[in-house]
Amino acid sequence: MKTTTLVAAILLVGGLSFGQSMMKAAAGSGGTGSMMEATTGSGGTGSMMASNAMSADPTVGAQLRRAPSTGRKIVYTDLAAAEALAAKGPTVLFFAADWCPYCQADLKDINANGSRMADITIVVTDYDKERQLEKQYGVTVQDTFVQIDASGARLAAWNGGGVDGILSHAKRAG
Repeated sequence: MKTTTLVAAILLVGGLSFGQSMMKAAAGSGGTGSMMEATTGSGGTGSMMASNAMSADPTVGAQLRRAPSTGRKIVYTDLAAAEALAAKGPTVLFFAADWCPYCQADLKDINANGSRMADITIVVTDYDKERQLEKQYGVTVQDTFVQIDASGARLAAWNGGGVDGILSHAKRAG
């Protein structure tokens, strides 16, 4: 009985240690913190029980939103400007939150591989500030893409996927 308990304890501790090491390696965290730290790479001292949500550094998100892209990406100013862009070619509103790790991944992809989208313009909107716009298009979660036409009508909507998602969902004239 004691041997079984000892073996189970060793496997449990070894498994937890291995899991934490793998999570830290995947997240790029070199620290010695908790599973949450490993998951988010935040360097904090929280625990997995403290929060289920993944988060990302909002400062990085803001930088990615404003960073240049190899394609046609701009920061949202107003709907009239977005509609004017849509009159010239396919235009997609990207509702991104600076704190969202999925949004940051999509922005990195758009910035690096935007040239693959050719004539599609991405208009990055601030998910935390554009509440009326979200309501207008039925957006309930960050990392949502909404293609609009020249009158501002919603042509298509989807969540996530980066450049490949945009290319597979955006409608082209023709």
